Amino acid sequence: MPDQHVLCDPNARIVVAHRGNPVGAPENTLESLSQAVEIGSDALEFDVRVTRDGVPVLMHDAELDRTTSGHGRVAAYSFADIRTLDAGARSPVSGGRRHTIPALEEVLDRFRETPLVIEVKELGACDVTEQLVRRFGAQDRVLMGSANDDVTERFYRSGLRACASKRDASLLIPLALVGLTPAKPRYDVLSITPNYHGLPIPVLRMAAAARKAGIATQVWTVNDPVKATALWAGGVAGIVTDDPAALIRLRPR
Repeated sequence: MPDQHVLCDPNARIVVAHRGNPVGAPENTLESLSQAVEIGSDALEFDVRVTRDGVPVLMHDAELDRTTSGHGRVAAYSFADIRTLDAGARSPVSGGRRHTIPALEEVLDRFRETPLVIEVKELGACDVTEQLVRRFGAQDRVLMGSANDDVTERFYRSGLRACASKRDASLLIPLALVGLTPAKPRYDVLSITPNYHGLPIPVLRMAAAARKAGIATQVWTVNDPVKATALWAGGVAGIVTDDPAALIRLRPR
């Protein structure tokens, strides 16, 4: 298995499987995550929300409609009810099989050695997610992330490794553009996208600035091996991708 600190290593060149291997199985399912590990992905990335009764489950959207056989908000369902749904009902790669929405506990139990990037989608999922991470002793191989700055602030205070908040990532941009070295940040990994709401992000300059502070940069979501190779060559440590097999074949050694 990869070194437990590989997610935070600025010198690494890793492939992070975005929601598992969604080109081969429905996203955020045990089958998708298992395929990603079998392919040789260095880490798994997935999303967490909580059910009405407070059980953390793997689901990206607040609504169930895009990916599952259910309708409405995840938070409106009990865990027992959400387990009756097919997580791959609307997926073209379901293989005609029914896929259960996984509980976070199941994932932590099954993938006990794999580095994990856990994107917590809502404040209500923070405490129970941290409790499970600690119960499974996964602190040294887990990286917490969120698009919600309040969630990220919560994990900054937790002692778990965390990605930069959107606010902190944006504060790095002017420093990166003039070549300054940032002060030691609160975050452990800079996780950014090449374009944000149509605006180009200076990824390589930000990666260079973060690297001066000893911080690794991960870029999401990149499925083109040519673009991924250029990002690695430019100092990016990790590529988050929907097609891990394609990137694993071409990444630099």
